[in-house]
Amino acid sequence: MPAAGNCQAVSVLLSRARCYNARVFLTASFWPIACEEGARVVTAGLARQQIEQYERDGVVFPVRVFSAAEAERFRAALDSLSERCGAGAIKRFDNLHLFFDWAYRLVTHGALLDAVEGVLGPDILVEATVVFHKPPRDASYVSWHQDSLYSGWHLTPSTSAWIALTPSRRANGCMRVVPGSHSRGLLEHQIIRDDPNLLNRRGERVEMNVEEAEAVDVVLRPGEMSLHHSNIVHGSNPNTSDEPRVGFIVRFVTNRTANRDRPMLRVRGRADCSHLTLAKPPAHADPQTAFNAWRAFKLPKLSDE
Repeated sequence: MPAAGNCQAVSVLLSRARCYNARVFLTASFWPIACEEGARVVTAGLARQQIEQYERDGVVFPVRVFSAAEAERFRAALDSLSERCGAGAIKRFDNLHLFFDWAYRLVTHGALLDAVEGVLGPDILVEATVVFHKPPRDASYVSWHQDSLYSGWHLTPSTSAWIALTPSRRANGCMRVVPGSHSRGLLEHQIIRDDPNLLNRRGERVEMNVEEAEAVDVVLRPGEMSLHHSNIVHGSNPNTSDEPRVGFIVRFVTNRTANRDRPMLRVRGRADCSHLTLAKPPAHADPQTAFNAWRAFKLPKLSDE
């Protein structure tokens, strides 16, 4: 990346590619036009090659949206929240952006929205967020599935940002995807009800024979993200390492969304949203008050990792 104070519009060609069955999947054709200034990232959004890759493969990564220092601050805030929750490892935190200033700052970060705008255009809303925390040596996994099964996100423009707050790699159960599977449309799923290690809330598993050689590990460093289509087949394996894996997922939609029973947070643009319920920024500065409001808040859960 360019040195601090010398931010120039550059695109750095990445040479990391993975070969599966004699074909090459380029994990990231180009970085966004970006550089770090001190502890923040400045970006001009996705490069054309990245947008083309997203359209072709249904996923693009790694995209740097936060500096390592920013990612560490977000991680510290989440750790503090986890401690406040008390005994027992909590593996899922929903809709933190509606109640906590730090989560609101994360989902409204300019570098993040610049990248999302390359996929969705200038009018962007956050429909939901979820944090997945896989503790070390944890047997939990996410079966192959599509986010669109229950959410309806495939019916209107949408994308999901999977943001790493810790290293996310094969050993600690990173997300895995089947590139190009989004082009098959919505697939049939079966419901698994007797697997205690399955993290999918409804137990959904796609009825598709996934060849492991076709799957790609979405390897990310803290502050990097992937963007993935709601129809892409994806999942994750257990964490077999001695380190946790923490991902903050943001579900981005536009004003064309049909989901009207959830408060939407407008984060960019001025499109007509009169048919939607718009949320306001978090109102509680006091951590305990925000925590109590978050714990009391209930929404239908639309999707898993």
